[in-house]
Amino acid sequence: MTHPHLFHLGAIPPQHVYPKGSRTDATKSLFPALTEMSISLLTISPKGFREPHWHPNAHELSYCLQGKALMTIFSPGAGHDSFIIEPGCLAFVPMGYLHHIQNLGTEDAKFLVCFSDAQSEDINLSSAVGVMPSHVLGSTFKLSPSFFEGLHASVKPSFFAEGVAENHFPNSWDVNRFKKDMEKMQPQIQSGGGTVRLNNQSLMPSLEGLTLYSLRLEPKGIREPHWHPNAHELNYVIQGKVRILLLSPDGKVDDFEMTEGDISFMPRGYFHYIENLDPGVTRMVVFFNHVFPSDIGLSGCLGAYPNELLAQLFKVPVDYFNRLPKYQEDLFVVAGGG
Repeated sequence: MTHPHLFHLGAIPPQHVYPKGSRTDATKSLFPALTEMSISLLTISPKGFREPHWHPNAHELSYCLQGKALMTIFSPGAGHDSFIIEPGCLAFVPMGYLHHIQNLGTEDAKFLVCFSDAQSEDINLSSAVGVMPSHVLGSTFKLSPSFFEGLHASVKPSFFAEGVAENHFPNSWDVNRFKKDMEKMQPQIQSGGGTVRLNNQSLMPSLEGLTLYSLRLEPKGIREPHWHPNAHELNYVIQGKVRILLLSPDGKVDDFEMTEGDISFMPRGYFHYIENLDPGVTRMVVFFNHVFPSDIGLSGCLGAYPNELLAQLFKVPVDYFNRLPKYQEDLFVVAGGG
């Protein structure tokens, strides 16, 4: 059985493979359910780096899964930001900003990279320099055009390349406007069912068009049935196993399981829930294409209507709903098992 909202990102071969790294992409051409979002799994070998590049059509929000890396962003007005990212850290790159990622550790560095377009575009610095005429480069840098003839002969788009030592970057910082350590935050939501760390533009003002939640579900924990009126949702399972049921406006139900490395896409306003099927804790990251994703949960919305109306709707006696708790706000994450 096919599930239109599920994609096994971790199970497909990388589309970009180089000696020092690889990138596996889930774009609309491969995962047709995607709208206004896409995601990549980026792996960089020790001493390797993803060459400086930019995305003409998309903002980028990365979540570090493994390793230690340096990110440098060059922005309009000659802004220059360098910072260290480690597991649990977010890094945001606005559309069109030049940036690179370099592995500083002794193990592979791995990142989830979410884009605000279903078919994100790349332009690499080596390609950009390589197509420019020598006389144009000479005029730009006040040098003889012949200076750049050797550069043209040697430049080949690298995508991933061999890096340089960490001590060449003495001005990198742990704190930066484009970085946030999500997993060191105190969870805003805690219950017997799990915890949620919520990020938005108030907490990370540099964000545009994207944000992320970190979700941990205890055994049998449930992210209650809900929908997001203003945002699409893109899920990734870091650890564990979950079940998702999604209801589409045409009445179709997509009911599937996700394991480590899988992604799923919940279109804006579609009704769904997430249930932990693993005997241990399940860890997920949840991307949204809005800096303030809104949420409506079933626990709160049933409490907003009179029992007489609900009884008529579901064709049961009024006393049935008199026994239903009336929550004034969504519970968000609940413990399973009844």
